[in-house]
Amino acid sequence: MQEQYKIGIIDDDQSKVTQMITMIRLCCNDEEGRPLKEKYANYELIPIELSLLDNTDDMVEQIIEKRLDAVIIDYKLSSQKAVSYSGVSLAKDLCLRLYGFPIFVLTTYKDDLFDHELFDSYLVFDFARYIGENEERVELNSKLIEQIKKHRVEMENWKEELESLLPRAGESATVDERILELDSKIERSIDGRSAISVPIKKGFAAEKINELISKIDQIIESE
Repeated sequence: MQEQYKIGIIDDDQSKVTQMITMIRLCCNDEEGRPLKEKYANYELIPIELSLLDNTDDMVEQIIEKRLDAVIIDYKLSSQKAVSYSGVSLAKDLCLRLYGFPIFVLTTYKDDLFDHELFDSYLVFDFARYIGENEERVELNSKLIEQIKKHRVEMENWKEELESLLPRAGESATVDERILELDSKIERSIDGRSAISVPIKKGFAAEKINELISKIDQIIESE
C-alpha cells in the first residue's frame, strides 16, 4: 500500500497550477508510471489546489484547515490576481505559525527572489525546470517526501517523550522544563498562534504544569 501525502499548491496562474498538478502526481516516476528512484516507488503525492485569499493570515488558516502535509508556493502571486504579499512572505508567515512545516517555493525569477528576499535556497526550485526536466521534478518531489517524513518523525518523537514525562511532572525542575519545551514545540507545529512561549510558561507555578499541558494531552489522545 502506498504512503499518501497531500501537497498544497498556491499560485494565481491556473495554467501553471494545472502543470504543477501533473508533475506532483507523477511523484518520482516517469510518464509511464515506472519509478525513476526506486526508493520512492511506494509514495503517492496528492495535489490540492488552494484558493488565493486576501492576506497571509487567511491563507495560513486555509492550510491548517485542509490538514496538508506540505505546500508548494509560487514566488510571484500577483501576476493574475492582485494580492499584497509574495510567495516568500507567505512562506515566512507559515513558518511562524507551523513550526517545521515543509514549504517549497517555485519561481521563474530566482535572481529577483534572492535579490529582494532572504530565504533558504534549499527550498527554492526553478519552475520551468520542474515542469520540463525529470531530474528537477524528482529532486523536488523527493525532497517533499523526505521533509514530510522528517516532520512526522519529529512530531512523534516529541509526543512519545512528552507522554513518558507526564507522569513525572513536578519531580524536578529539569523534568518540568523539558515538559514545557516539548509542549511548546508540539503546539507550535500544530498552530503557532495558540502556543504559549516557554519563558511565559516558566513563570507559572510548578503545580500548574498539568493545566498547561492539558491541551497536548487532548492532542495525543485524539491521534
